[in-house]
Amino acid sequence: MAWRSRSPDRKEASTVAGESSSGLRWRRLGGGLARGARHALGAYARRPRTTVCREGLYYLLLAAFVFFGAVLGDVNLLMLLAGMLAGPAWLSWRLVTKTLRGVTVRRFLPRGVCAGDLLVVKMEVTNSRRRLGSWAVVVEDEVRREGDGRRGGVLRPSAFFSYVPARQTRERTYRGRLPQRGRYRFQVPTVSTRFPFGLFRRTIRAGTPDVLVVYPRLGRLTQQWLTRHREWFEGAHRREHRHGRVSGDFYGVRPWRNGDARRLIHWRSSARHGALVVRQFEQHRNRDLAVLLDLWQPASPRPEDRENVELAVSFAATVVADACRRGGSNLFVSTTAPGGESLHGPASVLLVNDVMEHLAVAEASDRDRLPELLQRVMAAVEPGTETVLVTTRAIDAGDARLMALTAESHRRAGSPPIRVVNTSDPRLSDYFQTEK
Repeated sequence: MAWRSRSPDRKEASTVAGESSSGLRWRRLGGGLARGARHALGAYARRPRTTVCREGLYYLLLAAFVFFGAVLGDVNLLMLLAGMLAGPAWLSWRLVTKTLRGVTVRRFLPRGVCAGDLLVVKMEVTNSRRRLGSWAVVVEDEVRREGDGRRGGVLRPSAFFSYVPARQTRERTYRGRLPQRGRYRFQVPTVSTRFPFGLFRRTIRAGTPDVLVVYPRLGRLTQQWLTRHREWFEGAHRREHRHGRVSGDFYGVRPWRNGDARRLIHWRSSARHGALVVRQFEQHRNRDLAVLLDLWQPASPRPEDRENVELAVSFAATVVADACRRGGSNLFVSTTAPGGESLHGPASVLLVNDVMEHLAVAEASDRDRLPELLQRVMAAVEPGTETVLVTTRAIDAGDARLMALTAESHRRAGSPPIRVVNTSDPRLSDYFQTEK
């Protein structure tokens, strides 16, 4: 009896399972059809095309007018003229379809370029045919910045190759400037020609797509910033002595002077010399630097808010580049950007490239992620590391988060306090100047 009572449930469950499996099959079929349609559209877009130019349209209309006039008027001379006009049209169509056969394109991009700097792109065209050369070849790129969507502007730079002989390669370059940081996608180059008479245009797609990372715009740190930075470092070094920390390698003794700590007295050497002597150490100063970037903007940012974000990214990138150029320290970089990661290591060219790529795609948010950033920093940086917080908003020095972090820094053997740099403050120009 109990078995019979469960039978309808099993039938209902099997019916639901059948319906779900059927829906899954339909979804898989729909996904396969969608992928097939995308591939078909892509192949259709990449196929070679021959179109009639405006000049060619006028020419064909004239030839048609002469031909029909000859037929209707039964004029042999007009018929001969129509045949003479048809000859160049046929020759132009034939040659324009032959010119781009066996043509390949290679694009050479720099690994990275800063926003606003000169970008040089080299295009290399190879004609693999045995006999016929390629004349009047135009290679056009399509460049689009990620994140701009369809409404974003599309750049279409081009390079002109007057003649590419058979079995040879020719190189050309085009130059330009990309004003915004970010990741730019270069689509498959478009190759076209109108040789010989400009009546028809032959277009093919040759080459591969590429990606270029445009680094943040770098500015210039003023002498006042460098002086203040040196004062911060010297102050941290004095705090090390005040807290009684002595590090380094022991290399000798010297006579005792007023102010020396008693724990530095070397009693055995003092007994041998008959006077107090203290141990000397080779000091290794900690020049490690942590750069924190707080990218906050309102939910509905104004143009000046976006400019402030770009200024903060530019300032942080300049500080990192300056530290890597000087070398001799460890560097820690972290941001509040969504999905951001922390980068750390010895200051070097490799690290600055990684940091620039990270900052190039960093986006601002209206969410307050500063507490998470500070907590992550305290768990990663070493004691004595100088910390610079670059923020797009005004942060009170008595902020509870900064006070807690400063207290933690002092607890960790007297580390220097956090230096807050607000890029919305007009006084930033005293420390940092952007290159126009």
